[in-house]
Amino acid sequence: MCLAFVPLALARAEIFSESDTFWQIRAGIDTISNQRIPTVDPYSWTAAGEGWTLNSWGFNVLLALAFQAGGLVLVALVCAGLATAVAVLVLLLARDLKASPAISGWFLVIVSPLLIAWLSARPQLVDYAAVLVLVVVLRRMLDSPSLWQLGALGVLSVVWVNLHAASLLGVGIAGGTAAVAALHPAARRRCGWLLGGFGIVFVGSLANPYGAGIFTQTAQVKAASAGITEWQPLNPGDPVQLISFALGLVALVIAAARRDIVFSAALLVAGAGSVVALRILPVLLLLAVPVLMSGVSRSFALRYFQSRRKMLAQGAALGMGVITALVASNLASVGRPNPDRYPSGIIQAIPAGCHVFNDYTLGGLLILERPDVKVSLDSRNDLYGAERVSALAGFIESGGGSLRDKLSGADCVLVSPGSGLAKRLRTEPEWRLAGEERSASLYIRAGLPLSR
Repeated sequence: MCLAFVPLALARAEIFSESDTFWQIRAGIDTISNQRIPTVDPYSWTAAGEGWTLNSWGFNVLLALAFQAGGLVLVALVCAGLATAVAVLVLLLARDLKASPAISGWFLVIVSPLLIAWLSARPQLVDYAAVLVLVVVLRRMLDSPSLWQLGALGVLSVVWVNLHAASLLGVGIAGGTAAVAALHPAARRRCGWLLGGFGIVFVGSLANPYGAGIFTQTAQVKAASAGITEWQPLNPGDPVQLISFALGLVALVIAAARRDIVFSAALLVAGAGSVVALRILPVLLLLAVPVLMSGVSRSFALRYFQSRRKMLAQGAALGMGVITALVASNLASVGRPNPDRYPSGIIQAIPAGCHVFNDYTLGGLLILERPDVKVSLDSRNDLYGAERVSALAGFIESGGGSLRDKLSGADCVLVSPGSGLAKRLRTEPEWRLAGEERSASLYIRAGLPLSR
């Protein structure tokens, strides 16, 4: 069953679509070479020298090590491995809940379309795995507490917060578990242990270069990402979001009916988080899946699966064979930046040391591939702030206003060919077209040499 998920993970890893991944690799490379975490912005000319908090410095270093060893291909494969590890943890939790292996395998494949979009090469992969490990440890603690489990929670929280600051989610789940246990007479005898676990997770989350400031930085990122989909509240009008959230609610009802303290608390916390910010929705779904696997295994579905085992096994083999063949045919593209979003050649044509006025999505790749130039904007929203992000993006889209003022300080422009700014620059004598692809046009100031 675990191996069946590998082609799905590889399918997601084939093409990079997230701008964050690129600048995170560069930040990790610089952290390794300088042997310290950057404290101010080194990559842009619009926010140069401003304070910068890295909420995933450890993950950045891991990506950088993979990149230095095998380029973007190895980065993609490492992240595909992390995604597969998440699937393994889901299946292990399902086994703990006495779910049928056959039903678990089928259920995982069925819900994978809801999950696959979230399994990109980003530090959120760490969050998905860490939440599932946290649930495993808390369930063991509730059943038979020991000092080993407290130690495991401490190690988990310290590693988690230094890989990604979303460990605050773990604090909420640990605290929620202690609170829910206090409401159940049979579980109250474990409240001391669970409160101790909550304290250790909380203190462990403070063991990062920024201390408690890492949590306030999360609020800054959300405030600065007002236009980013994953930071928006849950949208019930979106079928994928609605189905995912509904599955979480069904799992919560099942967990509550079984008086499963840990899963009830974890699903409550993740469900509330999903309503506030969409990026928590995959955590809710991953927590829901093992509970649902177990619930289906205890119904008529188990008898149906057993009676149709041969037919279903053949169907599963055929389906996974098709997916595997498709993935294998595209293995050469693993680690390739999405050609629909990123240019492949004109980035290298940017003159050395240029101050680039660029699209939001292109900033990360510029930072990775051309560390000798400076960007105007990238996906580090907390650095730039919502107002600056909105103003720069709005100018690129419309191309209106004074070019002298709007492009003051810029030597090059790299934007979508269909943007208002690109269309306007075609008629401006002070700018000349230096290269164009379907995803970007490069303009440089007249008189600036084309070569690097």
